[in-house]
Amino acid sequence: MKIGIITILNVNNYGAELQASALDMKLRSLGYDSEIINYLYFKHKDYVPEQKSKPIVEIDFITNLKGIILKWIDTYNRFTHPKNTKIRKQRFEKFHADHTKISKPYKSISALYNAKLDYDVYVVGSDQVWNPNTRTSIEPYFLAFAPEDKKRISFASSFGVGSLNPSFYPIYKKCFSNLDIISCREASGVNLIKEITGREATQVVDPTMLLTKEEWAQKMVPYHSEEPYILMYILTYSPYITNLALEIQKQTGYKIIRLCFNNINVEKDKSILNIVDAGPAEFLGLYESASFVLTNSFHGSVFSLLFNVPFYTIAPAKKSNNARQENLLRMMKLEHRLIKENDKFLKSDLTIDFTYANNKLEEERAKSINFLTNAISN
Repeated sequence: MKIGIITILNVNNYGAELQASALDMKLRSLGYDSEIINYLYFKHKDYVPEQKSKPIVEIDFITNLKGIILKWIDTYNRFTHPKNTKIRKQRFEKFHADHTKISKPYKSISALYNAKLDYDVYVVGSDQVWNPNTRTSIEPYFLAFAPEDKKRISFASSFGVGSLNPSFYPIYKKCFSNLDIISCREASGVNLIKEITGREATQVVDPTMLLTKEEWAQKMVPYHSEEPYILMYILTYSPYITNLALEIQKQTGYKIIRLCFNNINVEKDKSILNIVDAGPAEFLGLYESASFVLTNSFHGSVFSLLFNVPFYTIAPAKKSNNARQENLLRMMKLEHRLIKENDKFLKSDLTIDFTYANNKLEEERAKSINFLTNAISN
């Protein structure tokens, strides 16, 4: 059976690349002929915007402006740090060449919709594919381009937010009508879908959690360190998290490594090692060998769980909605590992008993794989 997956890919983001690869790898390990439909994300430098690719809901001015500024910064960083950019790009490409089956690129929404695709089943994968703040049309991520006589499934798709403006409901309801079977990553997403459409959705785990620690370890480049280290994986710079790392360093004597989100050094403190050129395989190796993790990333929390590394997830102070991290940690009964940025920090608990989390993860993994195979086959 031939399966086409559409998701967020080629965005120089560890979580996005690993979740995309994970779903493809899991499907192929289950015996399906799977590949990712390489519809370029709107942030990709080769993406061609069109009238049809305008957002399906209104994007506020601040979100638009922030997106434009971030895109300019990314472009600037690529040109001012060409060596780091080249190495990172090569490592991301190697990871996918080794582990992911990907179709030819579709550089515009018209190219995707006009393509003569020939899959038996179409799957929209995980990550924030239904986020209302996406500055392009998210219609393709409801499989609007897929033939109506083919099965269309969502697996672990995410809104990225815990609630939607009710004025968006009619548009989303129409988009959901394209899907035959719906699952999403967060409990809040299940509730939203019920409220918007009246339909039942199933909560499943993020694709990265479909693979075991042992399976991920086979795909990593090991990181060798002569001493224990605190790993920081932070998507947005936070002096609070750096100070937290330094506080934990005082308690433990561990060195500090920052796995940089982009291709430039973030920490100016020379005692903190900045790693700017890691690919997904190197990311896995750094997690596997870490003694403690500080992160504000959803996938940063996921891989702490998968590798059983004690961690804190830090929620941004200016963001009231942290549904993705809260849902994940609540499921694993680790809500106490979520702290709010700028909260007073007491002496750190540097250990976690992962017994319940490991058992729960194994249970949810089995349920999610069962959902996926039933959705495809029945």
